[in-house]
Amino acid sequence: MASKNGMFMHKGKPASIKEGLWWEEHCIRRQGGYDLDISNLPASFRWLPKGAVLAFNTENGMAMVVKTAKVYEAAEAGATTLKIEANDLIAVGDVIGGATISAISTEDGVSTLTVSTLEAAVEQGAVIADANAKGIILGLAYETTDLQDNDYPQVTPTLQAFEIEENTLPYPVNDDIKAGLGALHQFKIK
Repeated sequence: MASKNGMFMHKGKPASIKEGLWWEEHCIRRQGGYDLDISNLPASFRWLPKGAVLAFNTENGMAMVVKTAKVYEAAEAGATTLKIEANDLIAVGDVIGGATISAISTEDGVSTLTVSTLEAAVEQGAVIADANAKGIILGLAYETTDLQDNDYPQVTPTLQAFEIEENTLPYPVNDDIKAGLGALHQFKIK
């Protein structure tokens, strides 16, 4: 693993990270790896968990993480705050659900986002996403990746995954993301 400080290897994996589950015997990974654009991730973000949604950044040819959030409390159009289930991907400056985040406070598993004016109402339980969800979805991160001391970590997206257990994914997904994943990604029927 190349790093800013020379060559060395980090060994280990966090003990308490939520990783996506699917039928591994029928999972197919995309050829090669993609450099991961980490510029849209919080500076303190250390581990990209297996199952995070990856999109293709057409501007730089790299993979990037699609940020999503599950709405905790409904909000009307024109609101300047939005409550979501706490999420370690979301950061000040992100545009999610069409609104720019200017501040975040978190308490008891709920984050209150101060946002630019919401253009449309959002329902409780809805999954909102950044604009990358409308881009070219590459797949789900095949494995958990350590981002420490690595300017361009490599990620391998899935090309096919069956019986994906949606509630095990590290971040919520919506219908647009599922459509972007395509027919080669099938979610488990409950």
